Amino acid sequence: MVDSLDQTVGELLEALEKAGMLKDTILVFASDNGGDPYSAPRTRAITGLCEEPKPRSGKADPRLTRSSRVSTQLMHATDWLPTLYAAAGGRVGDLGTLDGVNMWQALSQGTPSPRTELLHEIDDWSGASAIRFQNYKLVVGNYGNKFDTRFEIVGGTRPHGDLKALRQNSKAAAVLKRFYGTQNSLLQPNINDWSAGGNVSCGQGNPNQNFVQGQRYYLFDLSCDPCELRNLASTNPQIVSFLLSKLAAYNKTVVPTIDPTMDSRGFPENNNGLWGPWIF
Repeated sequence: MVDSLDQTVGELLEALEKAGMLKDTILVFASDNGGDPYSAPRTRAITGLCEEPKPRSGKADPRLTRSSRVSTQLMHATDWLPTLYAAAGGRVGDLGTLDGVNMWQALSQGTPSPRTELLHEIDDWSGASAIRFQNYKLVVGNYGNKFDTRFEIVGGTRPHGDLKALRQNSKAAAVLKRFYGTQNSLLQPNINDWSAGGNVSCGQGNPNQNFVQGQRYYLFDLSCDPCELRNLASTNPQIVSFLLSKLAAYNKTVVPTIDPTMDSRGFPENNNGLWGPWIF
C-alpha cells in the first residue's frame, strides 16, 4: 500500500512538472496519529506518539525562507485552512470565525507559533478528554480500564537500511532532482537526513513502570516525555487545575454525540480485513 502511495505521489509530481505548476505547488502530507507502541489505541485520548507528525518542509518555494527542516511549532489540523489560504495570497480575515490559526509565517520563516494550545478530545460518551497547553498535556478520565493499558514494547528492529536508496530511486526523486538540481540536501545521499529531526525516541525500559491505569488525571510534559510515560499530575496540581479550567471552557461549546454505539458493520472481519466507514 505504501509503495503504491509512493508511486502515485511520483506521478502527481510528474504531472505538476509537465504542467509547469510545480514551482507554485505546496504539497501537504497529513496522517491521523503516529504508531502506538506504548499507549492506548489511536482513537483514544492517550495516543502512542502523543501528537500528529511534525510538518516537514522540503519545497524550494521562494516564500519558504526556512526550508528543509522539521518544524516543532505547535499546530492543529484545523490550522491548514487558514495557513494554505494565506500562502495562496488570501486574506484570512475574509474566512470569518475559525478554530484554526494562520501558521504560514511560522512555517515559512521559522517564527514562533501563534498557537499555544489545542484540544485533543472531549468524549461525552466515556467522559474522557484531553488538552495540550504549550508543553503540557492533560488527559482526564479513562475507559473503565477497557482501553487504558499500555501496549508492550515491540521487539525486533526496523529495516531502515534501504530507506535512502528507495527514496533516491523513486519517481518523485527524479522529478525533484530536475527541479532542484543539486540544491536540496534531501536528494543527496551522503548528507545527513534533516528529516530525522522528526523521529521520537521513547528510550528503553518498561513502559508501565511509571504508569498506573484507571487514574482520574494524567499530566505529561511532552518536551521531556514525548511518549507520555511519566504522570506528573500528583506533583503539579496547579497546572492540572489550570488545564481543567481550559477544558471547561471548551466543554461549553461541545455538540453532543449523535450515536456513540459501536456498529459491527465497520469491523475488519466484515470488510476484507479493513476497517470500514461505520466504526461508531
